[in-house]
Amino acid sequence: MSHIKRVKVFANQLEVGMFVSDIDRDWSETSFLLQGFTLQDQDDVQSVQKQCEYVYIDFSDENDYKQFRAKTTVSKTLKEQYDKELSAASIKAEIRPATRAYKHSKGVIKGILDRVMLGENFEIAAVKKHVKECVDSIVRNQNAMLMMTLIKHKDEYTAEHCLNVGVLSIAFAKFLGYERDQLEEIGLAGMLHDIGKVKVPDEILNKPGKLTTEEMAIMREHAKLGYEILLSKKDVAASAVDVAYSHHERLDGEGYPRALEGHQISDYARLIAIVDCFDAVTSDRCYDRSRSILDAYKVLMQARDTHFDAQLVTKFIEWRGIYPPGSIVEMENGEVGIVLATNKRYKLRPKILMVLDELKEKRRKERIIDMSKLDLDASAQTYRIIKAIPNHAFGIDLQDYVDKGLSIAAV
Repeated sequence: MSHIKRVKVFANQLEVGMFVSDIDRDWSETSFLLQGFTLQDQDDVQSVQKQCEYVYIDFSDENDYKQFRAKTTVSKTLKEQYDKELSAASIKAEIRPATRAYKHSKGVIKGILDRVMLGENFEIAAVKKHVKECVDSIVRNQNAMLMMTLIKHKDEYTAEHCLNVGVLSIAFAKFLGYERDQLEEIGLAGMLHDIGKVKVPDEILNKPGKLTTEEMAIMREHAKLGYEILLSKKDVAASAVDVAYSHHERLDGEGYPRALEGHQISDYARLIAIVDCFDAVTSDRCYDRSRSILDAYKVLMQARDTHFDAQLVTKFIEWRGIYPPGSIVEMENGEVGIVLATNKRYKLRPKILMVLDELKEKRRKERIIDMSKLDLDASAQTYRIIKAIPNHAFGIDLQDYVDKGLSIAAV
């Protein structure tokens, strides 16, 4: 898609990453050294806001422009239209780069965990690079990257969990309105939050049964161990060190390792604690089978105000939804599909790639339905989801569909 140039944007609507091609006055009247520049950080944004009422922005493509308009328009109709167009156009385009970024990031995290376990030095720069790539993908279209977090591998749990917590935390923070530099900080903190676990003995970390009191005490040491590991690295943000130390602290003071009170727990640690619990509950672990997203929400809701920030729990459920992209769902008529995109206005009416017919036979002509448009099945009945089902049910492997880019296969 071609660039969209010279769009008038008021100064209070500017964001980091925008390219300012012209301003509302002569360049010589300002402190800007260049005639045309990218807003590199929040300081740049504030500098322009102090000197200009409006500027002209060049957008890299139509989707970039639509994302801006979706956020700034006062028309609900236009906002819904832009959101729908962006969702439909970009998930298929984003799934391959998101898959590459996810796989590369998992490899880097696994490599770092292996080095820590062996007592070797490691570089944070590689993690930061891949955090930026994950943020880029999520900013373009979060559905593609979030779909990757639903593909679980029990034998890669620790590395996969660290990456999933990082990815989910970035996307949740974006929903909450955090700035780009904060998203990168949160992503780094999420990906490194459990780094101390590699120092826990395997017989305890991978024990299939309930831990004894002594074993639990050793397991809880991972928070302090992670803190010490990251504190020794000069290029790690203080927020990542804090999250490694504090992600098991609880609002009622019953957490560990320091039994902090609620007011002593940072915003990032509060956010990542919720994401950490959600991903753990929805994953297969050595001592517990994965549970559904609804079950994970129940766990969070039961622990709000005691363990977790109640307002953040509510926001998290609002953001993630009942059937997030990548969910495999069974319809009332027996058909099965994969959720491609959610509908912000109608949460129970997502866009779905239908993959199995009423008899759940794998070979069929795939098609996309949009439940918000009340698409009809073969019996002229509107589609209705009755439940979400786990990956691999009825022979469906989400990874297979991601690998082929979610394209429709004619049978």
